[in-house]
Parts: sequence; C-alpha cells; structure tokens
Amino acid sequence: MVGITATPFFIYKQLGGDATMSGVFGAVQAAAYALTCLLSAGVVSRAKNGLTWALAGIVVYTALYCLMPFFRTPLVCLAVSTIASAGLALYWPAVHSWIGGEPDTRIRARNMGWFNISWSFGFAVSPLFAGPLYDWDYRLPFILLFFMGVVAFILVWSMPHERSHFSDATEEMLLARSDHDRASEVYLLCGWCAVLVANALTGVTRSIYPKRVDDLVASGELRLLFESIPSEFLTSSPATKYSWLASILAMSTALTFLVMGRTTGWRHRFQFLLWIQVASAAAFWGLARTHSLAIMMLCFAVVGVYLGVAFFSSVYYCLGDPAHKHRRAAINEAAVGAGGFAGCIIVGYLAGQYGMAMPFAYAPWCIVAAIIVQWGLIEYGKRALARRDATP
Repeated sequence: MVGITATPFFIYKQLGGDATMSGVFGAVQAAAYALTCLLSAGVVSRAKNGLTWALAGIVVYTALYCLMPFFRTPLVCLAVSTIASAGLALYWPAVHSWIGGEPDTRIRARNMGWFNISWSFGFAVSPLFAGPLYDWDYRLPFILLFFMGVVAFILVWSMPHERSHFSDATEEMLLARSDHDRASEVYLLCGWCAVLVANALTGVTRSIYPKRVDDLVASGELRLLFESIPSEFLTSSPATKYSWLASILAMSTALTFLVMGRTTGWRHRFQFLLWIQVASAAAFWGLARTHSLAIMMLCFAVVGVYLGVAFFSSVYYCLGDPAHKHRRAAINEAAVGAGGFAGCIIVGYLAGQYGMAMPFAYAPWCIVAAIIVQWGLIEYGKRALARRDATP
C-alpha cells in the first residue's frame, strides 16, 4: 500500500503525467497481476511448499518496485512496476491457500478474519506514512517499501509447512461441512463477480481519485465541509490529504473483516451483499460532486466496507473445497486484478477525456448492472447444483 499511495503522485509530479497515465499504470499492473495469478496457479498448487513461491513473489515485488525513483521515462517505470505487480501474484494465492489448510470451518473462518484484518490494517496504516513521506521527499516512500519487504520476507519464511501445521480433517468434520460447502458452491461465481466489481471501484479510488484531490488542493477548492474559505491546512500537501482517504477506506475494510470473522449471518445471503452495493453506488455519486474532505472520507469508508464484504465472502467460498482451494484462490486474486484493470483503464480514459466527475457520476449504473448479473449467477449456481444432485 506504500507503493500504491506514492505511485499516482510520482506519476503526476516526477513523470509529468495525468489521470489517464495513472489509470494506465494501475490497469496494466492489475492485468499483469490477474494473468500471473491464473497462469501460475497450476504450478504453485503442485509445489511441495507453496510458501516458497510466496517468498519469491516478495523478492520480485520489493526489488523492482523500489527502482521506480531512479527512472524518469514513463514506459520504463510502467515496465518495472508491472513486473513487480506480477510478483505479488505469486504471494497472495499461496498465503490464502495456506490459511485454507485448516479443516475446521469455524476455526478457518476465524483465521481468515484475523489474516484479512492484518493486511487491511497494514493498508490503513501505511498511507499515513507514505503520503507525508512523499510530500517531504518523493524517494522516502520507496525506501520504506524496501524495509517493509524485508520484514514481510522474514515473517513468511518463519511460517511452518501447511501439512505440519494443520491437522487432517476427521470424518465428523467432513460430514458437518458437506451441506455448508454445497451452499458455498452456489455463491462462488457471484462472489467472484462481486470481488471484481469491488476492486474496480477500489482501484479507481487509488489510481484515479488522487488526481481529483491534487486538483482541488492546487486550486484551493478543497473544503472540510461546506465552508466558503478553506482552512489553511487544506491548501497544501495533497499526498497527505489523499493518504487520509486511503487510510479510511482500508480501516473500514479491516473493521468489516473483524465483524465477518465473528459472525455467520452474511453467509449465503445475497441481501447482505446487495445493500452494501447500493450504498457504494451512492458513495460514487457523492465522490463525483463533493469538494468536502469529510464527505469524501464517508464515501471512501462505504467503498471499503463493500470491498471487505465482497473479498471476505468470496475467499470463504473459494476455500470450501480443499481439493481446489489454491486454484480457486488464484482465480479470486485474478478477479481482484481484472477488476482493477477494468476500473482503472476505463475511468482513467473517461476522466482524461471528459473530466474527473463524469465517470464517477455514471458508476452507479454499472453497479446496478453488476447486481443483476450477480443475482443471475446465484440462480445459475442453484440450477447447476440441482443438476449435479440429480445425476446418478
């Protein structure tokens, strides 16, 4: 998240780019991530220890992304950051699969909750450092990123092998899981669709919306609420101001993970997902129009909750079948990347051609269309399960 926070402002200030260039960077990185997740799934899932690939991913990402400040050519920076993002695709599915090695569904959900809280809390805290560090010196966030990569490598290296850490599922556990896992199969495709849309929205807030904040600060139009004259602290340091929004989004995601890890009412219930998507549509409508930092924070918090709901439920459904958990985790991460690609490339282009407000104002209609598609995927899942049960 240090890299994600610093990169748009690096593009605006050091590379002389705009919202379209930032959107291209985010989109190409997301596409590389998605493709690598899919292409590497078969190899990583057959590895004796998938965490070896996770370690390789950390090395590739950290070593390459930290080179960005040394270049001033957009194509070179794009190539370096894209290969680095592909490295992350080796990390996330492997670690999710490791978490899914727990055979007890109750303990697995709790472990997933704490794991997701951990990374989302990191996403919440790191912008508060990356934004001010960038405003101080653009190279400092990348130095911080290097040291965080070293820490991450050491932590993953200390994790035990899945087979020695988790016990085998007992016959009683398998019987207790059968109906639960069948229901998860019904919601799996819907979950992937939801996580794709959620990451499209989130990718836009991380790659495109910083330009909106940068423009409002530069023109003196950013307000705390609705005051006529802006407070002095709102007229400088745009990266710091955006870092507050990024932190709020990630913190709301972390809190969502905390709640979902301790409750069961959200499982296999489409209404829960539907209403948070309606709220996200309203949030994007607000982001298209407001100059208020407080309202932006509220809108970012809503998008963060949607990301938390979509991601947690999708990963939970992916891990329902132990035999396919790594491949499905890889597909889920590919949906994360595909959503980021679609959101960044489309909104980045529209923002460059028609202004920042236009794509955000029309985003609610895309969310409504996604809701209809998700409902159709659930109905398809129900019919597919019924056909499978009817087969002798």
